[in-house]
Amino acid sequence: MTCHGQRGRLAAGKQEDRSTIRHNIRVNNRHGVWESLALNLYSPFLGLLAIRLGAGNLQVALISALPAAVSCVASFAGAALLKPVQRKKPVTCGLIIANRAFLLAIAALPLVPAYAQAWVLVGLVALMNVPGSVGHISWQSLMGDTIPAEYRGDAFAARSRLVTAVGIVPALLGGYLFDSMAFPIGYQLIFVAAFLVSLVEVKVLSGLREPARVNLESQPQEAQTSQSTFAEVLENKAYVSFTLKAMLFYFGWMMSQPLFTIYYVRVLNCGSLWVAVFSVVASIARYVSFPRWSRCASKKGNAWALAAATAGMALTPLMVAISPWAWLVAVFNVSMGYFTSGTTLLMLNTLLEMAPEKNRTSFIAYHNSAVNLSSFIGPLVGKALVDWFDVYWALGISAAIRAAGSIAFFLLARKLMSERRHVGARGGEVM
Repeated sequence: MTCHGQRGRLAAGKQEDRSTIRHNIRVNNRHGVWESLALNLYSPFLGLLAIRLGAGNLQVALISALPAAVSCVASFAGAALLKPVQRKKPVTCGLIIANRAFLLAIAALPLVPAYAQAWVLVGLVALMNVPGSVGHISWQSLMGDTIPAEYRGDAFAARSRLVTAVGIVPALLGGYLFDSMAFPIGYQLIFVAAFLVSLVEVKVLSGLREPARVNLESQPQEAQTSQSTFAEVLENKAYVSFTLKAMLFYFGWMMSQPLFTIYYVRVLNCGSLWVAVFSVVASIARYVSFPRWSRCASKKGNAWALAAATAGMALTPLMVAISPWAWLVAVFNVSMGYFTSGTTLLMLNTLLEMAPEKNRTSFIAYHNSAVNLSSFIGPLVGKALVDWFDVYWALGISAAIRAAGSIAFFLLARKLMSERRHVGARGGEVM
């Protein structure tokens, strides 16, 4: 009887675990929907808003660069603050609210003297990334704790499809309001609405069931200094190799972000509605492609699939550079969306694969700080290239750097496959 009773309790426990995992996947999907509604209302139009407020090329570049610099510093501080935290959910929710509160400050920009509005916008966008970057690290760690590795690939692919599908409507609505309503009423309405949607986003995320277990990072016997944790990070050769290659690719990726805005507005004379159309076309392509990238990762591994996705992204700046009409950019956004979806999905999956469970938050923070450093330098270099040469040369150079990053990921994938032939699959791999 005792044996049967123990088996029954074990079976019940496993069933309860599976039920919790399914619940968390559903909550994660709903959270992604509301997050997408909020972000897509305003984020595609930040560069256009800056130009509307009188920003020059430097300020447009800083809209992309400064948030990365702030995130780079905040990630280190955030890792130290989050390390002893056993329950990541309430911290993550609070940081999301703090990040979105800056949207109300941006909506109040007309109260600032006109000559200072562009610079104040740059400052607000940078500062909102203090809670934003720490919150992102906390969310990534929370996902690692609440969704096991064997479920992660399909779970994030499904979430990404929902996020992409839902993001189409707010992007179109935001572009329409921005262009059709008198300035600044239209953009103020967009930012206030995005904040209100974010309140629902946080409410949904709070329904996540975080496992009640001792955090490996906060056990007294495992206490470590930041120096010893950093030494442990450096000893993980595969993780370091992946992070360095990600830095190279992010440098080329982020270099082109202000270049796109400059090209769309100053060369093609695009308004907000055209930018919304670009976003929608790319979103449809992302929606269709997420399951394909998930299956590709299952068959070939995350690193191989990531290398293929980043190779496609290397073509994006060239597609923009050869487009003399806005409608052609919209057509090319099919390819852009297809490969960007794979890159974003597989970059996260590969990071979670490389980061060990112990000190996972610290590993994620170091990675995010490294790529944020590249993301800070990239846009400034892009702006300098526009000043020294022109936007066409700058786009071509960013494409070459992206291609170099993709080649680096191919070399990493080949090395990992060679290692696994000898020692077997890496524990925690998303398959």
